[in-house]
Amino acid sequence: MRYKIASTIGGLILAFQLSAQQEANFSQYFFDPLTVNPAYAGSRGVFSGTLTYRNQWVAGIPGSPVTQALDAHMPLGDAIGVGLQVYNDQAGPLRVTAATAIFTYSIHITADTKLAFGLAGSFNNIGISFSDIKVDMPNDPSFPSSNMSSMIPDANFGMYLYKENFYAGLSANHLIQTNWKLQNVPINTVPTAMFYRQYYITGGYVAKLNDNLALRPSILIQYVQAAPALEELDLSLIYKDRFFIGVGIRNGFRSGISGSDDVLVPSIEYDFGNKLRIGYSYDVFLSTAGNYSTGTHEIMLGWDLNAATKTRMVNPRYF
Repeated sequence: MRYKIASTIGGLILAFQLSAQQEANFSQYFFDPLTVNPAYAGSRGVFSGTLTYRNQWVAGIPGSPVTQALDAHMPLGDAIGVGLQVYNDQAGPLRVTAATAIFTYSIHITADTKLAFGLAGSFNNIGISFSDIKVDMPNDPSFPSSNMSSMIPDANFGMYLYKENFYAGLSANHLIQTNWKLQNVPINTVPTAMFYRQYYITGGYVAKLNDNLALRPSILIQYVQAAPALEELDLSLIYKDRFFIGVGIRNGFRSGISGSDDVLVPSIEYDFGNKLRIGYSYDVFLSTAGNYSTGTHEIMLGWDLNAATKTRMVNPRYF
């Protein structure tokens, strides 16, 4: 029975490690770049926040991942920004809950261009709910009857170059890489479990076509240690700086397996006068995964308090 316990936990950990997605990858990263880069905090020039709900593999897969996230950030003067993130991700019996504090410092490259450096520190609670796992003998005394959890410190770093119609970012998450120390499970009995470092490259640009229309191409490249890279290209059409409609294509190659997991990501966004924003996207699987799931819903609600205040740097409508 000890073997059953170790193999069950090991399977959960290996599944977590081998996935290119250690935590939720938000399809609307351009709606809230803070999800991938801490240096974004304070860049909008006002007190801003975003509430996100993401439900992956909506139908056909029990225990599919569900994610909720809330963040808020603001500038403190011209050079300093601060932020706070709260995150919860549930995938089957595995749950990750995190709270993150963010500090940024920015410098002027030119009169209208800034470079920000961001550092974030977090505490992550990792938990496994064994009550959610079906076993052959429900009353088996050798199988854990209580949940297991561990508190893990972590840190992220990022750089963010931006102006009114352009941004580029480079960031790295999970810098500390502390081993998970799940209660009652000696580390040497299962494969080493940790958050592997994730590296992000992001960029976006807004090109005005006329007084009413603009195009916003954007890109995200993600690499996780010992996992395939993931790339996403997006293009949005902007109407009167209020209504955004776009489509993206995400490509993630399978490690050691021929083929790829391509996803089409249509999205819409509406800006209610630079104070309230709402966005929605739906991931459509183009690979065989589409035979087992109807896709992924993601909705984001954002706000900017005192957005009417003029700033030199950032137009809140775009990034």
